Amino acid sequence: MDPLSRRAEVEVNQGIISLGDGANNTINNYHHPLPSAASMRWPGGPGRLSPTALAAARFVGREQELHDLHTALRSGTGLIAQTVAGLGGVGKSALACRYAQMRQDSYSPVWWITADSPDRIEAGLAALAVRMVPELNSAPLPDAAAWARSWLACHDGWLLVLDDVAAPADVQDLIGSLGAGRFLITSRLAEGWQDLVDRPVTLGAMPVEDAAELLRRSSGRADLPDAARLSTRLGHLPLAVAQAGAYLSQTGISVGEYLDLLDNSSAETFRQAAVGTPEDRTMAAVWTVTLDRIAAEDTLALEAFRTLAWFAPAGIPRSLLTPMADQGALVHALGLLRAYRMVDVVDGSLSVHRLVQEVFRTPDAAIRHREDEAVARGRARSVDLLTRARPPLDAGLEAWQLFLPHADALVAHTTSVQDDPASTGVFEAAAAFLGSQNLQHRAVRYCSRIADFRERTQGAHDPATLHARANLAAAYLGSGDRVRGRDLLTANLSDQQRILGPDHRLTLASQAYLAAITYTEGDRDLGIELLEESLDHRERALGPDHPDTLVSRGNLAVAHHERGDMGRAVGLFEAQVADCARILGPVHFDTLRARYHLAGAHHAAGNATEAARHLTAVLADCERVLGASHPLTAAVRSDVTAVDSELTQQPRVDIEQLRADLVESEREHGPEHRNTLSIRAVLGSTYLRAGDVRSATEVLEAALGYSLWVLGPDHPVTLNTSHQLGDAYYAAGRHALGTEMVREALADCERVLGPDQWETENVRATLVYMAASSLITRIPGARAVSRLLKRLRRRSRPDGSAPPDGHQGWIRPDPDPERVRAAAAEGLRLCRKGELRASEGHLRVAADGGNTSAMANLGMVLARTGRPAGAESWLLRAVEAGEETAGGPLGSLLAETGRFKEAQPWLRRAAATGSVDSMMDLGHVLIRTRGGRSEAELWYRRAAAAGDPEAALFLEQWAARHPRRRPGPG
Repeated sequence: MDPLSRRAEVEVNQGIISLGDGANNTINNYHHPLPSAASMRWPGGPGRLSPTALAAARFVGREQELHDLHTALRSGTGLIAQTVAGLGGVGKSALACRYAQMRQDSYSPVWWITADSPDRIEAGLAALAVRMVPELNSAPLPDAAAWARSWLACHDGWLLVLDDVAAPADVQDLIGSLGAGRFLITSRLAEGWQDLVDRPVTLGAMPVEDAAELLRRSSGRADLPDAARLSTRLGHLPLAVAQAGAYLSQTGISVGEYLDLLDNSSAETFRQAAVGTPEDRTMAAVWTVTLDRIAAEDTLALEAFRTLAWFAPAGIPRSLLTPMADQGALVHALGLLRAYRMVDVVDGSLSVHRLVQEVFRTPDAAIRHREDEAVARGRARSVDLLTRARPPLDAGLEAWQLFLPHADALVAHTTSVQDDPASTGVFEAAAAFLGSQNLQHRAVRYCSRIADFRERTQGAHDPATLHARANLAAAYLGSGDRVRGRDLLTANLSDQQRILGPDHRLTLASQAYLAAITYTEGDRDLGIELLEESLDHRERALGPDHPDTLVSRGNLAVAHHERGDMGRAVGLFEAQVADCARILGPVHFDTLRARYHLAGAHHAAGNATEAARHLTAVLADCERVLGASHPLTAAVRSDVTAVDSELTQQPRVDIEQLRADLVESEREHGPEHRNTLSIRAVLGSTYLRAGDVRSATEVLEAALGYSLWVLGPDHPVTLNTSHQLGDAYYAAGRHALGTEMVREALADCERVLGPDQWETENVRATLVYMAASSLITRIPGARAVSRLLKRLRRRSRPDGSAPPDGHQGWIRPDPDPERVRAAAAEGLRLCRKGELRASEGHLRVAADGGNTSAMANLGMVLARTGRPAGAESWLLRAVEAGEETAGGPLGSLLAETGRFKEAQPWLRRAAATGSVDSMMDLGHVLIRTRGGRSEAELWYRRAAAAGDPEAALFLEQWAARHPRRRPGPG
């Protein structure tokens, strides 16, 4: 019989029970009919919401999703079901609970059922029946559930929330047996709902602002510093953010301490939650249920997921997993992972949430699917797949762009003790390609791991170890770490000479590199002498036509070019071009590079027409042989544009091409690539020649920052960019700043290059012109700076209003978080050592990447090196991004430039937090403000009480100059 049509009854037992011998017991059974489900109305009052309904006070955002839910559920008559699906922990239940709370008055009743199994669905229905007919509490569970289904079938206006449904089949019969009402279903499964739901809602991670606000509410700290940084580290996943916030509230630790726990004790931190949190609602365990369901259906899907945890979070080609299984099985496995949103598909590639990856890369014997052996198996399989997928060195940029992010992930998420021959092979391939692209700063960590592995497995004096150390030294030097690179190169060369012999090719390569570094670092006479010795040694040991000998000949030609001896440089380059064409072929890479250098030497010698002829020819060959996106092709194209601009006197026409080249180079190679640096510097110079000094300043500032970071403060390119930026500042009317910057550039050129070099003479000529121009115009530098600050004051105010967007002639790509963190740390280290100019490049890269501490530190570096405009801009950006520590330096900067009224609110806010420096600066400002002397004394006293010796001394002098009057008789 259909349970919905049978008569509902409850059996009641009634009687007397007697104890003792001979007792008679009588039990009477009565059957009481229950009221008809059709005749019963909801008794009124609230229904039943989620057990976590009280947490709705912390609910943040999701306004559009809530609106879409309401629109879908109220869009028609009859029965309507709506599904919210997504990754575990993404906030599906919280969204359903929030909707139910907001719309309680629209439904009668709202009833919540935890629906992760058919039994629990039945129990939830039975509870609904008991709510209306308490006598059903003694009825069998199926009978009570059947009565509830009868009631739902006879009434409209109710909302049934089925939370965490495992599969559509679990609720299909229930939904299909009813004709009215509303169902709101949450499920980890995003597929298979098409027969029940028109448009399933798939929920993603929260926006960054909402995630940060959720962290503040969960922690109970409205002013939580670095909330955005922690929420970003947790991937903006609501469950993880709420767990972290509750733990911060319970323990009282700071965001920085929690981040340290994530970095150093991740397994324990993923498990730690505030007291009372259900064990299955932590980062450690929330996805275990999902994987249980996946494993029950397809073990290949589980193994594929463990492997995906070791790749980059996005851009994973499906082809990377092809060796795991045949095509049909792999398609089914990935489809199952996607159905549960453990994997997503973006532009045809796979992606995995980065926090989910991190959790499943972290072994935890207490959590299923994360045992040591399972995690190690996933790592080993990822290495095997990368080994199979690594492209040949000449495969082209597109192939390597697909491969490198996953090699980067492997080296970042493993340690040297886990390295083996297979992973080292992946690292060697990546390092070789990065070296070929002049991306040595990215190759450093690969080369370091390779050298560690060789020394650990083959010994410190094995030829393979010596070779690996030489590559590591080259990577250090190419990345701008001159001291470490030169020390390693020198020590390794000594070992190579002793173990391999002085005529070994590797020994000669290190000798040649050391000669080039000696020249680059400023000892040009000794450098040229060593380059000549290296060339002679290679000619004797390897022969005059050996490719390495040709390289030495080219290095010597470049040195004479940079020294200004253009006659000899042109002759050497012409000989090298002829030798390379004869030995290697006319379109070999080394030949093309030699032809490019020859064109540059002609241009430097004053023969722009001949340079243009050579550049045009080599550009055509580079585009045909290397491709349009190769670094050498891009560099040649940039120089063609610059020389054509010089010959045609039409810089504005060429600016558009340079801007396009810069965008393309940043997209293809990154902002720190040597080719990108060159194009950016040329673009800045072209803007300056065209009279667009504002654009020239902005582009050259960025060029200098990247040159400082990648090449170091003493590299000739950095010196030239610094000189040009000073020229741009001067042209913009910032005479004091421009003159000081060119003066510093001249001192650096004299120290690094020598007083008689042509580059030094060029900078000296610029400084002479500036001095003469200042005498003619009689515009003191202070007035120029004052006007500049007034313009800046009109653009940005301390009240929080942001300055207008600057020039956007070039676009930086999205930064790598690891690179940003490393740049910020290195910049801070150099700041603490007092190496301000060296720190600027690192800080600028980190600040551009959104690191708020780096913004503040960069602002302070710019202020201390005489660039108040840039300093104010970065300090304002830091404050607006939530870096409260930047407020004090900003106030001090405003005070130093005479803007006392604007400085006061910043200094007061910083002083109130206990900053002694801000207390002192606020006192100085108040003294210069009429009527502020008594308050100034108060701040000096607070600074003295905080232990500042300068404040105590100042108070003594103050008391001596301004003795207090003793009150006399009235």
